[in-house]
Amino acid sequence: MDAKVMNRMTWRTRVKQLMNALLAALMVFLFYGLYYSAVYIYHEQSGLNDKFLRSVMTTVELHESGLMVDKRGLSSVEVTPFFTQKKTLKVYKDVGEWQVIFGELHAKKRLGGGLTYSIEERGLYLNGDVRNPFYLHSAVLEGGKNTDSSHPNGAMNQLEKLEDGNVAELFFSLRTLKSPEQVLELLSDYDVRATNMAVYAGELKEFKLGNYSSSSAGHTIPHLTLRPRVMFDDNHFLSAWHTFFSLEAGITDDVQQLVADVEWMTNNIKYNGVDDDKHRLAYLKKNGVQVYGATVTGPVRELEKLKEESEFWGFRLGRIEVWNWS
Repeated sequence: MDAKVMNRMTWRTRVKQLMNALLAALMVFLFYGLYYSAVYIYHEQSGLNDKFLRSVMTTVELHESGLMVDKRGLSSVEVTPFFTQKKTLKVYKDVGEWQVIFGELHAKKRLGGGLTYSIEERGLYLNGDVRNPFYLHSAVLEGGKNTDSSHPNGAMNQLEKLEDGNVAELFFSLRTLKSPEQVLELLSDYDVRATNMAVYAGELKEFKLGNYSSSSAGHTIPHLTLRPRVMFDDNHFLSAWHTFFSLEAGITDDVQQLVADVEWMTNNIKYNGVDDDKHRLAYLKKNGVQVYGATVTGPVRELEKLKEESEFWGFRLGRIEVWNWS
């Protein structure tokens, strides 16, 4: 056979093989696109993405001591072909009337697995932010009253040196366990707003924790956080949320929502600490919701006045911003 004919046949064979390979690759690409679209549509239409977002918001806000999830960027959950759900969101704190970005939340849930997340802090200083600023004194733990004499401390000294045109975030612990309404009543004479409270739910007494620290000031423990109410509909879609507690509007609904949220979490989510939360839920249902610390924000001169309250102790200063208060 002529060499030119042989070359022509070889070339045609190679072209045909290449076309077959390209066609196969195109078919795989189209199949992958259809498969991925089906996976995404299924997660959207079935409400799995809304349930995932609800899981992230509830778990983070009830465990991260006052960090709030930005609820304006809740669309577009990333779903991988292997059914892993991912979402990146901002977390913030209320300082005055501004929502100050604290960092970035990265949440993930694999098919059949538990919810995991990490928070990448956007701190201005090394080791500057305190993730858990509250102390549970041993006397309070035993049902008594903390009688330590050291009432005003470094935080108040810092506040004294700040000019009037600033607002700040201030944490304080309580000398006795109190109801959330009692805390709001103590704060009612001051021009401040309470943004969250540290809930005591039987830790170190009814059940043991795997991770906590103790010092002369007291115990620093993982705890549930009472937050202003966040509401979801029956399909897990975020329907409404509040920013601050209000004594005038009442706090009963916020307290009831906390118990309902913990019950929902323990029944619907796998996450690190779920067994501890089951103990907490049983304690709250039996004993009600009591708190041992709170976070407030407002003008620095008003925050400074809180040292007059004998029930408040263990003050710690958080973020400071220029005046933004009405």
